[in-house]
Amino acid sequence: MMAYRVRIERDKCMGDAICTALCSNWYMDTDGKARFRQETISDSDYESNHEAEISCPAGIIEVRKA
Repeated sequence: MMAYRVRIERDKCMGDAICTALCSNWYMDTDGKARFRQETISDSDYESNHEAEISCPAGIIEVRKA
């Protein structure tokens, strides 16, 4: 089983919430910016987090091998 690490540059978040629509690991915080629930994810969660990564218009989400 492979582990992945999720990161975001929150200061650059545009608040469009595409990530939250694509992946349950993401939610919009009270400041209107995206936040992840779990920093370390497994293989089973990789695909949806990767979709959030490649769909982010600001390009600020990164999902990489831990």
